[in-house]
Amino acid sequence: MTAPATNAPAATIKPRQMDFDMSLLKEKYFFRGNPILSALMYALSASFPDGERFFIDSVRHFRDDIDDPVLKEDIRGFIGQEAHHSRIHQDFNDQAASLGVAMQRIRRHFQRRLDFGRKRFTPGQQLAVTAALEHVTATLAQWTLENPQLTDGDNKSPLHEMLIWHAMEEIEHKAVAFDVYRTCVNDETQRIRIAKLVFRTFWIQMAIAQVMLLWHDRRLPRWGEIREAWDFMWGENGFRRWSAPEFKKYLQRGFHPNDIDQSQLLDSWQSNFPEVAALQIA
Repeated sequence: MTAPATNAPAATIKPRQMDFDMSLLKEKYFFRGNPILSALMYALSASFPDGERFFIDSVRHFRDDIDDPVLKEDIRGFIGQEAHHSRIHQDFNDQAASLGVAMQRIRRHFQRRLDFGRKRFTPGQQLAVTAALEHVTATLAQWTLENPQLTDGDNKSPLHEMLIWHAMEEIEHKAVAFDVYRTCVNDETQRIRIAKLVFRTFWIQMAIAQVMLLWHDRRLPRWGEIREAWDFMWGENGFRRWSAPEFKKYLQRGFHPNDIDQSQLLDSWQSNFPEVAALQIA
C-alpha cells in the first residue's frame, strides 16, 4: 500500500461534545432577516446528517485495508467528529422544522442524490466524492473562521457558534478521506474527474434546495434581499468569489489538503472565539 503523503503537519483530530441551545432559533428567517440567506443556511444544515453518514461509510469501507497506525487513529477521530456533526445538525434541523421550515422535504432531496451515488459509484469513487466534499467544507471552514463578522451579527440562533465549532473540526480532519483514498485507491485521474463533478453540482443542489424552501413559503424575495444575498456569495469578500481559486488547487495533480496551511486558525480558535470554546462539555 502507498503511505499517505502529507506536506505539512496534520492537526490532532479530537471529537468534542458541544452544548448548543437550539431553542434560540425562534424566527424562520433568522439569518439577517433574509429569506435567501436563511434558506441557504437551512439547505447546508439539511445536507449534513445524511451527508456526514455518507462520508463515514465511504471511509469506513476501507478502514481494514489501512496498516498505518496514525491514519487508523485519524479515521477514528474523523468518524467521531462527523457523527457528532450529524447529531448536532439534526437537532438544529428539528428546531427549524418546528418553525415551519420544510426541512424534511429538502432532506429527501439530498437523500436521493446520496442514494444515487451509493448505487452508481464504486466504493473508490464514493471515497473520491467524500474527499472532494471535504475540500469544500474545509474551504468553507477557512472562510468562516477568517470572516466571523459575516455571521456574528446573528444573535437569533445558535448558528454562529455551530459554524465556528464545525469549521474548526472540518479543518482538523480535512485530509483523512484524502489520505485513505491515496492509500487504498490512488487514482489521480479519477480523483480530479470526480472533484470537477462535485464542485459543479454542489452549489446547484444547494440552489435547488433554496428554491424549494422559498417556494414552500410562497415567499418572493425583495430586491434588497437579493442584493444582500448576492454580495454575501459573490461580493468582494463573498464565499463563492473567494473560494474559486481554492477549488482549483484541488484539481492539480499531486495536491494534498495539507498544502494549504490552516494551522494558525486551529491554534487560535479558542482565544478568538471563547464563547464557542465555553460550550464544550467533553
